[in-house]
Amino acid sequence: MNKFKHILALIIVFAILTLVAVLFQKLDFGSGTPDSGAASSIATADSSAVQDTTPFIDRFKNHLEVLQSSYSKRKKRDVWTLGKGRTVVYYLLQAQRFLESNGGTVLRMEELHDDKTVFQSASLDALDPKGDSLKIILQVSENVFRDNASVLSIAFQVTRLTPELIVALNELDFPYDLMVTPFGMGNSFFPDLERVKRKELVLWLLMESQSLDSRHKKLRPIRIHHTEQQIENIVNEAKALVPGATGIATRFADQAVEHRQLLQATFKPAKEQGLWFLDLSMNQKSRVDETCKEFSMRCKALLPYDPSNSTLDDYITKRLRSAARSGMAAIILPLSLESIAKVKSMSAKAAHQGTTIVNLSNFMKY
Repeated sequence: MNKFKHILALIIVFAILTLVAVLFQKLDFGSGTPDSGAASSIATADSSAVQDTTPFIDRFKNHLEVLQSSYSKRKKRDVWTLGKGRTVVYYLLQAQRFLESNGGTVLRMEELHDDKTVFQSASLDALDPKGDSLKIILQVSENVFRDNASVLSIAFQVTRLTPELIVALNELDFPYDLMVTPFGMGNSFFPDLERVKRKELVLWLLMESQSLDSRHKKLRPIRIHHTEQQIENIVNEAKALVPGATGIATRFADQAVEHRQLLQATFKPAKEQGLWFLDLSMNQKSRVDETCKEFSMRCKALLPYDPSNSTLDDYITKRLRSAARSGMAAIILPLSLESIAKVKSMSAKAAHQGTTIVNLSNFMKY
């Protein structure tokens, strides 16, 4: 009997120990390791706790790439010096976008012209996200360029491709555009075009002009008497011949750019094909800009090289200087061995003044 009681007691003790062990395992006491659900919660909490602790004013300066900041007791304003290569108006717009996208408010912006010792300057009154007042003078340095201060695009107008031209183009170590008229070219033109390496392609389409005659018929110019469908066919067929084309540039077109209906008929298929538009006509009466806005397209008017009023060297020098002053410019030249050599030797000057050479697609985004 005593032996039976002893066995029963052992069974009860064993059962109690087993129960205690199971409870400890479920509660995970002493392990120091949370279960997966707890770990996930902690990780989420830690992640949400990580925030950008950089003061707003420092982020603002970094965004504008401020070279130097100081405080003017006389003007009772902070003075931020900015790199040359962008206009002060460009910097004001950049500041406005930053403030508005980060919860700040622009109260007043004004370009200043009363300080002859400063290259370009402007005043900016604003509120930061906390409502604190910002009173800043932005001034552009006359000597120090910002990194990638300006952009420059280089495009060649192609009427023919020879083995020598292909070799010369492939020696260029920067991006460039080739403006090509896809119609009426010889059988070897498109295979030769494929041999050019760093190119971006643009449709160089003939459009209504007093300069057009019967010789241009095979190049399929877009004419005022064409129907909307005929113009759409020309644009779509041009894109089909050059599927990699990113935009359209005008060839001749001095009359076309004044004709709103012709432009509308051109922009409709161009927009559908994802193309931008360059007006090279130099016509002061051009309606490209106003018509372009109807289609929410990217359009610009650019100044191509005109041998009747400038030399190649003068034109390239002025375009390079324009990039430094305004932040962007484009060089558009007839394709020749001479023009390739000129821009090749110019690229070092561009880099020295902080100008980056980009293709026209990037240029059109500025």
